[in-house]
Amino acid sequence: MNTPIRIELPTIFGMKTVNAYLFLEPTPTLVDCGEQTDKSWQVLQQALAKHHLTIQDLSRVIITHAHVDHIGMAGKIAAESPKTEIWVSEYAYNWAVNPTKMNNIRQQVMQEYMQLFPQFVDSPFQQMMVHLYKTVQTAWGEIPAERVRKFTLKEQLRLGNLDWEIIYAPGHCNHQTCFYQPETKQMISADMLLSITPSPVIDVTLEPPYKREKSLHQMIDSLRQFAAIDIDQVYPGHYEPFQNHREVIQKQLDRITMRKNQCLDLIKAGTQDFFGLLTQLYGKNFTLPAIPMLVGYLDLLAAENLIVSEKTAQGLKYSPQT
Repeated sequence: MNTPIRIELPTIFGMKTVNAYLFLEPTPTLVDCGEQTDKSWQVLQQALAKHHLTIQDLSRVIITHAHVDHIGMAGKIAAESPKTEIWVSEYAYNWAVNPTKMNNIRQQVMQEYMQLFPQFVDSPFQQMMVHLYKTVQTAWGEIPAERVRKFTLKEQLRLGNLDWEIIYAPGHCNHQTCFYQPETKQMISADMLLSITPSPVIDVTLEPPYKREKSLHQMIDSLRQFAAIDIDQVYPGHYEPFQNHREVIQKQLDRITMRKNQCLDLIKAGTQDFFGLLTQLYGKNFTLPAIPMLVGYLDLLAAENLIVSEKTAQGLKYSPQT
């Protein structure tokens, strides 16, 4: 069977489920594996049983990117099945073998950036981010380094008795890879291509000294790269598989442009602070993904020399470039 078998696993985040994909041949292989929770473990076992498999039958778990909802259960799978290898890209390797260290680094960089905005300090938003960080830690199991197999972009993955190309796809995060089968034009797109606009997380550079990554820049570049690829079927990391990838990409690019321009208009009209922009763009009851999206719009506007920022006693302030 050359088509991946979709397994919907429960998630503690707002998407409600996360997709894992099962290939039965040449050996049972799982692409992504969900979070380390009792409910996710039970659902995965039940899904495998429908194909007369157990956790111990998996030869490989291949990870698209090291976010908890895609890699969190890999450590538990490795512990339960001594023969299962956990495959990660060269970009995600540090996250796979040192998740606590890397999450601490990202949390520190994120907090340092948000400290530029005094409204954030000790606010409900900061408390939400701290709570999210603690939740991630509980659902992300450690993987022994000797069980992790690192792959590079030059390799191909044998899945469903076909060879799949590995495509680097930064944007949602900078350690994301997607898998493309050129003969059948299938794409396992992780969180690169979704039916809604994926959020570019506040990420850190791949190597020290760690700094904040400009993720929305990377996402736009990756979306344009994927629009040039001939794809008949997309298997995303969340929600239903779909086919019209260029239409989806164009809608997402158009929305990014629209929101960026709205942000610029608000700054021109006199809204100078981050949280003023946030609430005017998304309302008072915004969700956490709105924060990195606004960070990205401000990065774009600054790169295009349309705005300038200034540190003041009241925090970072934005104004139009004259």
